[in-house]
Amino acid sequence: MRRFFALMLVLAIAVPSMVHAEDLSSKYEKGKYPKKGPVGIGGWVVFWDANNASLVSFEKHADQTDRAYCEWYNLQKDCMPHPVESATEPLKERAKAAAKKNNVQLWMMVGNYNLAINDHDKNFVEPFLYDAAMRAKHIQMLIDYAVKDGVQGVQIDYENFLAKDKDPFSNFMAELDAACKAHGLLCGVALPAKYDPEGTWDDPQSRDYKAIGRVTDQFVPMTYDYHWGTGTAGCVTSPEWAERVVKYAVTTLDADKMEVGYPTYGYDWVGKAGETITYQEFMKRANKYHVTPIRDTTESQELYIDYVDEKGQAHEAWMPDSISLQYQCDIVKKYHLYGIGIWMFGSEDESFWTTMKMVNSTDQLTSKLLPPEPTPTTPQKLKLVKFLTDDKPTGYEYVYPATSKILELFKQGKRWVDIKLQGNAWAGGGLGVDKVNLAPYIKNGALQFYIRGNKGGETLSGIGFVMDTGLSEDEKYHYETSVPLGNYCNVTTKWQMVTIPLSDFPSSGHHYDERNGQQISGPFKWSKVIEFDFDHSPGSDADFEIQICNVRVVPKYSAKAVLKEKEAMQQ
Repeated sequence: MRRFFALMLVLAIAVPSMVHAEDLSSKYEKGKYPKKGPVGIGGWVVFWDANNASLVSFEKHADQTDRAYCEWYNLQKDCMPHPVESATEPLKERAKAAAKKNNVQLWMMVGNYNLAINDHDKNFVEPFLYDAAMRAKHIQMLIDYAVKDGVQGVQIDYENFLAKDKDPFSNFMAELDAACKAHGLLCGVALPAKYDPEGTWDDPQSRDYKAIGRVTDQFVPMTYDYHWGTGTAGCVTSPEWAERVVKYAVTTLDADKMEVGYPTYGYDWVGKAGETITYQEFMKRANKYHVTPIRDTTESQELYIDYVDEKGQAHEAWMPDSISLQYQCDIVKKYHLYGIGIWMFGSEDESFWTTMKMVNSTDQLTSKLLPPEPTPTTPQKLKLVKFLTDDKPTGYEYVYPATSKILELFKQGKRWVDIKLQGNAWAGGGLGVDKVNLAPYIKNGALQFYIRGNKGGETLSGIGFVMDTGLSEDEKYHYETSVPLGNYCNVTTKWQMVTIPLSDFPSSGHHYDERNGQQISGPFKWSKVIEFDFDHSPGSDADFEIQICNVRVVPKYSAKAVLKEKEAMQQ
């Protein structure tokens, strides 16, 4: 553990010697939105944390900071902003003094977090979106507070809306921007991340990036909580995900308005309960339980550990660090954005600031200059990957065509899906999962699940996986790789386990493009699996019903048992 920590410290401090440090201050002080380096640093300062750690961190590092978003006000049930009690006047004066001394833009951030439900509350916002008089009062209060506090900007962080609120929220931002401009204030907004105009759920669907981008000076897609505290364990952010968000966002607004959201915190999960932790806490737990952090080099560049605590509870903890930070900063440089928006001051490790000095000493992409990390001497043990099990529901499920149906059931501790397909048509469906890297499983691993049919003799023309799309040219489609179920199982009315070696699946994937009616093929990326899927070709019986349960990928399987099953089917 000491060797690993020393390595991280050396990387954080020694890497600057690999780049040519140049005086870039004059270059970046100019422009519509001035900043101190190629990657501007904006960050949230909160006032409810222990020992005022967030404010203390801001005071200490204000010389590197460009913008500070101070959480001084929050919405209440009356849908109006109210002072945060813990943000006392003496503390506010300290933030103002640090900002003035170090030429930091000071912004007033207002949110809709409701402590009673421990989440952002749309009921604090939606009423004024649809009431002109209430909205005017709300905006006037924001302006009055901003003028009183002498800040340079107003930032809105209102979350958890419904898709129907899209246009009303855009109109609100336009009215707020006009009021800000009338009083010499900048207008900004933090938004849920998405990489297409629609978004994958209500909150991002409720935000029109293009409309909001036209009427703001600062715009930060919150590209963190890729895995969140009440979901499954995994990376907190991902450079690929962030870049996909940025690639879409820059088509809707000026790049120099945008900051990439970056987390300075991690999570430690037990099941679906994730505790927010700092870098120091992550390293203390790694040391306490004698585990060496492993870097996820396939997707996030973050560190993770697995351990079992004194109560016998299995933990999985993930943490961004100075290495993953550089990959995120490179997105800023690549797309000529303003910078990064960090949540939050006070939870970061000191190496964050050392790394940012190195990042801002050059226009080069610094992640490309990093030396390779040594491979751990003890190989990382592959874990069971669950798509649908008794203790894990599927991320989502779907079937087609519209006449088909799928229902996830959970009774007496058992979980399964009941699938009814239109048997005389092309039909199918899938079970979703958080993106998972199955590449290490191909050599020795297998897909396993249990299946039974209502009549027996049911067939599926394809059983397999679907990959996520990405930034590369060969990642434009959700390619599928599949094999016929009939090669491995004769379905009966009784539950039976099916084992399909991953090495049996084709390395080439296929995708049916409905726009031109063509079948497209391309390489299947096992590092980007997001779905277990099934297909059924038209048959003579329109009534087709099966049940599937315990869908998972195992690191090892019995090759003899699979061979024996195949031989029995051929007799």
